[in-house]
Amino acid sequence: METWKVVALVQIALFTIILFFTLIYSISILFIHHRNNILILNICITATITCIYFIIYFILYIFNQNLLFTEHWCHILLYAYNISSIGIPFSFVAISVHRYFSIIYHTKRFFKTKQWIIICISSQWITELIISLPFLLRKGQVSIRKLF
Repeated sequence: METWKVVALVQIALFTIILFFTLIYSISILFIHHRNNILILNICITATITCIYFIIYFILYIFNQNLLFTEHWCHILLYAYNISSIGIPFSFVAISVHRYFSIIYHTKRFFKTKQWIIICISSQWITELIISLPFLLRKGQVSIRKLF
């Protein structure tokens, strides 16, 4: 077996293990009812999306590169790759913004509510989707082989 296939299989295995533990941790968080756990659950969801993306990518990379590197799929893959790669850091930014406002405005009741947490998480996802839009709107052929 070629070296790149072995490396891709190892990466698939690692992402599958990470996905498994992320899902277990997410389920355990659901049983502890505290509003800050919603932010941690957001990180778990983002990690799950990232793992699923890379598992699908590496499976296609091993078994069907012709489908993976078509012009239509390149734009979608770049968009999904960008969302996957910036998702977890943006989740931490959402937590940081939440905690910053909770500390600075500790007397304001709004910054201690679930609505504020939902605003932080929604802002994170909307920002990710908007920042990644140029990959979808790009014209011309994109060579994803050069990226990876």
